[in-house]
Amino acid sequence: MSYRLRTRQGVLVAVGVLYVMVLAWFNRQPIPTATLVHETDSNMRLRATSSERLGTANRDMHWLEPAQYLDDNGTHAASVLDIDAGLLYIRLHTEYRTTRPNEPLGGLLKVYRKNLQFAANGDETAWELLFVERLPGPVRRAHLDRTRLRNEDGTYAPRNLAVLYYMPRNETIAYRVRVYELEALQPATGFEAAVASAGAPWWKRAAGLGAAEAAVHAQHLANRDHLCPDDADDDVADAVYAGHRFRHCVGSAGLTMRTTDFALTGALEVLEFSLRGRTLLYSRLNDVVRFRMLELPAALNGSLVSSDAGISSDMARDGLQGSAYTQSDMVQTRGPGVTELLRDIGSQSFLAQLQSTRPGGGVDVFQAHGGTTGDTFFFSFSLLQNTTLARKWVHEDIKRYRLPVHQQFSGLSRDELRLVNDAPLVDQAGLTSVFYFKATDIIVAVDTQWFRDHGSADVTQLQRVRESRPPYISTLNSPVAVNMTLDDSGTLLALSTVDDELFVFARARVSSTRRILDYRRYFVDATLRPWTATDPASSVDALDEGDADAFNWQLVLTWQPPAQMPTVPWEDSFIAPDSPFPATQRLIVRALPQPTTACLRFLRFDSAQLGEPIHAAGGEAIVRVAALSATGRLRIWDLDSHKQDPHVLWPFMTEHWGLLFILAAVVACCVYNERRWS
Repeated sequence: MSYRLRTRQGVLVAVGVLYVMVLAWFNRQPIPTATLVHETDSNMRLRATSSERLGTANRDMHWLEPAQYLDDNGTHAASVLDIDAGLLYIRLHTEYRTTRPNEPLGGLLKVYRKNLQFAANGDETAWELLFVERLPGPVRRAHLDRTRLRNEDGTYAPRNLAVLYYMPRNETIAYRVRVYELEALQPATGFEAAVASAGAPWWKRAAGLGAAEAAVHAQHLANRDHLCPDDADDDVADAVYAGHRFRHCVGSAGLTMRTTDFALTGALEVLEFSLRGRTLLYSRLNDVVRFRMLELPAALNGSLVSSDAGISSDMARDGLQGSAYTQSDMVQTRGPGVTELLRDIGSQSFLAQLQSTRPGGGVDVFQAHGGTTGDTFFFSFSLLQNTTLARKWVHEDIKRYRLPVHQQFSGLSRDELRLVNDAPLVDQAGLTSVFYFKATDIIVAVDTQWFRDHGSADVTQLQRVRESRPPYISTLNSPVAVNMTLDDSGTLLALSTVDDELFVFARARVSSTRRILDYRRYFVDATLRPWTATDPASSVDALDEGDADAFNWQLVLTWQPPAQMPTVPWEDSFIAPDSPFPATQRLIVRALPQPTTACLRFLRFDSAQLGEPIHAAGGEAIVRVAALSATGRLRIWDLDSHKQDPHVLWPFMTEHWGLLFILAAVVACCVYNERRWS
């Protein structure tokens, strides 16, 4: 009898252990893990803006960009950043409360810089505030153009950040576009004289003053001398930025960016907005055309040209920092007409301009549109192109998806409803454009190519469209992606989830022939320029459902943050006069929330500056991916050194200890029950 009892108990324990091992085996990570080579210490992080200063509809936007690139003169690989120039972090608040009359809300832009020498010697410094600028109105849209196409003289087109804001004026709304030139980081005018007047270091002079006196002193320096206060001081800095006389200020480095303002005529609400090169593309609510395009005035090297006319009186009253062009000063291209006015295109709709060299100023626009008809949510994307300049537009459907939602979206869960309403992720670099659609869980890559037959001078422009369904993204354990970045070469793609998980995708390294010019040849050969197409129309190359080739994305690396460590505080209760319950102590288990990644960026380092041997495939560039949180925490992964975790059982046990605890309790109860009734 004792033998049978021990046998049954042993079988119960063995079944529980086997169940855990099977779960751990199926939960293993089959993809190699990227190596985390750096993470910012907590004492070097940035403060968060007080929520009381932000509007109810505020949306924070974040960008992480190299301050400068090394010259592409043959001695360095393409798109290699300059470590000495550092890394820029741009944070934009779309709605910031102010105390200025008739301007209760405005946009607020902050630019920080971090020294990248720690990538070589490990000695990291804190983020440095470069400048702060308040826009005269709330921000509607913003777009960073970092395509960096090469000009005819071999130089790269500058990177520009376009910010669309609006200013309510009586019964109308005026729309303005402010363009920040990232390549034009220059000394601020009058900075040396302001420092001589205020004394250096001016941000520490208020240390011995009281709270009220320190705030008055900081506001005086910011309004008169345009010198920023200590950004780490929450109350003083936010009060200065919200002041009715504040417009802009610079930090201790005395650097700012060159800006140019453009005025959009009309008061219709702007729905979609993007910038590529010198072309501004936008759509408006209830407009008679699908979109409009403006050619911004620019020099031969791609930098925007400032107007010599100066600032008009109304622009000066609105607080514009530079000169502004009106729409009548720019060349306008009108998109195709619409049979039904754009009343509600939804957040799943957007427009993206593709590279085009077709004759007659041909324009290629990638359009995605999501909407509801009856009980079905549909989502489609297509290509719009004009065969003759703004006279005839051709609409070519590429793909269409359907999702049953029943009436009033009653067939969707809360998470599915959020996916339908969330805007897609979009990124463009060089000749490649990538779009991630959350509702359909697909990655769409559009590559602009040019094809030429042997012995022929005719060139055909080709827009190659590929769809990829990423694994391990839309699962219960891993929510959908919230950030996306594309490498400058167009061969690497990174996605991050709300749980700070990282997924790196790559495309097959297949070299194109000399008859084809695409992102693979264009990025490697600095002498190549986009070919001029002779065919008046672009061709679309799309695969059937389920087909794949070398242009599809494949998951190559992953990374997961350490498991959240729960805190176990004791909550003491007491006997109140009206409470009959005795004093007790309750155990509360809470998991510390991890900050979500705000932005991603691939960084290409020069091996000589890092002091490391050349180990990156395909050249001297060492490719790493950086993730930045809103608190300034910077993580950097090395993609060339990765590992496959040989341990399966222990990581599963540490991550799912709650499940194992319950399972052990159930097995123990069963074993005890067997012993009791034996």
